[in-house]
Amino acid sequence: MLPEFQLQWNWLDAPAGGEGELRATWARLRIAVGAETVTLVQEPGPGTFREYTTGSLYPLAEWVAFNWWSLVADARPGTQISQLRFTYRYGVGDDRGSWWMRSRRHILRAACDGFRWPDMLFVPEGRETRIVWMPDMGPDARPGDRFASRGNSCVESAAFTATLASFVDAVTERLTAQGITGTPLQEEWAAVRATDEDEAAFCRVAARLGLDPYAEAEPYEADILKAAEQLPEPLASDFFNGVRPERIADQLQWIARVSTLMGTAPQDAPLPAELVELRKDCADLSERFFAPGRLDNPWDLGYEVAHRVRAWAGIDDTAPFDPAPLMGYRTEQVPYMDRGLVALGTRRGADGPVLVSSRRYTDRPRRFLQARALWHLICDPDDTFLIAAAHTHRQHVARGFALEVLAPAKGVASLLADPGHLVSAEDVEVIADDYGCGNIVVEHQLDNRVLAKDFTWSGRPRAGAPAGERGRGA
Repeated sequence: MLPEFQLQWNWLDAPAGGEGELRATWARLRIAVGAETVTLVQEPGPGTFREYTTGSLYPLAEWVAFNWWSLVADARPGTQISQLRFTYRYGVGDDRGSWWMRSRRHILRAACDGFRWPDMLFVPEGRETRIVWMPDMGPDARPGDRFASRGNSCVESAAFTATLASFVDAVTERLTAQGITGTPLQEEWAAVRATDEDEAAFCRVAARLGLDPYAEAEPYEADILKAAEQLPEPLASDFFNGVRPERIADQLQWIARVSTLMGTAPQDAPLPAELVELRKDCADLSERFFAPGRLDNPWDLGYEVAHRVRAWAGIDDTAPFDPAPLMGYRTEQVPYMDRGLVALGTRRGADGPVLVSSRRYTDRPRRFLQARALWHLICDPDDTFLIAAAHTHRQHVARGFALEVLAPAKGVASLLADPGHLVSAEDVEVIADDYGCGNIVVEHQLDNRVLAKDFTWSGRPRAGAPAGERGRGA
């Protein structure tokens, strides 16, 4: 069960000074994700903390209202989340050049207006919204609370947006009750609330493209409408999450050209027997993923399908798996640099299942791409699919499947030379060679599965483990 995103506040009398809307919305605020308190503030005394911050909620509500469509639909900052451990390990919301400029619509600290908010990043990933928050570290001359909590979690998107909407509603109602009207917040939020479904659909598409629908989308409106008309869902959603706005028309032409090259099999043409078997074996997992309202962890779903596929292939956890025999493959390059749309595939090409990539790949990256495509061939109810450089729910499941089917975590753990010590670069290279995959595949499995399980998948003892735990598998 996913944790709940919580905003809890109590209205207070404001201290002297300050503008009307700031004074009228003075409050004590606690932000939490499940059992984790984001607004955990370090007090001056050693080891002393409190769970709330105090200030005006007006700038926070204004930031939500003016960035509403980005918060509910723009998944693009998710492509930078993996960088947070390195370049941005000391914070997600500090002023760090282009990354900050691209992501400020998702970073709570951008709602400053003289107040200091937790360093939080919100990224919608479809059914789920990812929330990353970082503590304040190192010397900092800026005034305000210093937050001590750290986390990276997913919450249900529908509940998340409902909580944000209720919060902005409460702030605007507080302003009205205090006799304050005509503020930018009230006008913007009234416009958002009055948006009809057609306009809201356009705003969500513009946000998926990384645009402010009111200030930046107009030059691309004709292309957006054309793409929305030509591409069915979920193809359209993957398209808009991956393509650059200035390349919409070009990428539409690429899809049309590739679709012609792939051709279409007669409706009654049978699928290859292997694919029919795999689809039957994994039908229950496909239903779980596509069932309305299901919130299974996308990575875990991908892993489960991968285990079924490897069992079907009859290979153990340390043996390589090659998805290439299950589909045709070719390259139809685009004449410009745009890595947002990676490939187009179909179960029912003229010559059977086929994948067409938008640029040339060497063997190992191509194998990962084909593994992502295999999940769609097995589980996707739609015959035609896009593989995009987007971090959405569908793309996460396919990535998780590809990682586990190519380099199972149990196999990676068992192939480590010495699990009681640090993993070496040589370990990674040797294991990647064994599986015939890229080093990054092994590194992801180490980071997210093997190390997270404390090496116990290998069946060998953890360094320093109590005697009663030695040799225990996970």
